[in-house]
Amino acid sequence: QTYVNARIAMLKRRMNEIAMMNMERIPHGKAGFGSTVTLQEKDVTLIYQLVMPEDADADKGLISTSSPIGKAILNKEEGDHIVVSTPAGTRRFEILKLVTIHDD
Repeated sequence: QTYVNARIAMLKRRMNEIAMMNMERIPHGKAGFGSTVTLQEKDVTLIYQLVMPEDADADKGLISTSSPIGKAILNKEEGDHIVVSTPAGTRRFEILKLVTIHDD
């Protein structure tokens, strides 16, 4: 029961944080929280949505805005090229498509 109560308290804090989020501070036409980006890496196309760190799940296409790739995507536009240093090495992407939280 202690675990459940702690989880409920965390979810309530999270709801308050989201309710206070100023949607106008999220850029229009540039990648930001909630954006879905289609990336080209060599011959592979990847689709990611930028989410809060606690919601990240790369296998489901949800990457954190504080991850190396997420940070590199922030404030970029369609057609931009990004270079990301990751623990696995340098990765290069092109943003093929961008859908912001304002477009949904």
